[in-house]
Amino acid sequence: MKKKKIIKRIFLITVLSTALIFSAVFAHYYFTTMSPDECQEYCIEHSQRAATKFSIFCDGRYIEDYMYYIATDGDSSKAQEIFIFKRKYFGSLMRYKFVMSSEQSGREGEEKFGSIQFFTRNDNGEKETESTLLFFGIITDSNIATYEYTLTVREGSNVYRGNVSWRDKPIWHVRFCGLNNTDDNYKKVISDVKFYDSDGNLVGVY
Repeated sequence: MKKKKIIKRIFLITVLSTALIFSAVFAHYYFTTMSPDECQEYCIEHSQRAATKFSIFCDGRYIEDYMYYIATDGDSSKAQEIFIFKRKYFGSLMRYKFVMSSEQSGREGEEKFGSIQFFTRNDNGEKETESTLLFFGIITDSNIATYEYTLTVREGSNVYRGNVSWRDKPIWHVRFCGLNNTDDNYKKVISDVKFYDSDGNLVGVY
């Protein structure tokens, strides 16, 4: 009889311990992440442009993907803004964790276009060894249509041209992935980036 009581107690303690651990893990997940509405509220609250509207696009490289919120209104005399969030899953539940914003990138005073460079993390949570460089802006502010840049790799440098990505959104963006300036064998450096409007006028240089 005593043995059965001991087994029941052990079972009860195990169940309660598991429930407490699960609750703690879920609470940490929930309170360190945001819903889509909370992401929008966070952007509005921390906007240096006093922006109230943001257009969103996703990275597309990960399951726990990165979401980019670009301000589409506010004070156009101030630098362009972007807020970056990462999807986080808890079973089938999906919320978003704040990663960084453009004011943390160290490049201020870019009114026609913004830029941010950072290291993403893969779906295992490991920091990528190569960085991502992102340029972004609002069509109504800059009407940027094409760009030109110099790509330097181990074998040398070449100049390339391309069209900006904006589709039906009020924003445009240009993204460079896999950048590396620390290993000469895998060197990939972007420099002398120039942006032009739809009439071919030079709008900005990075």
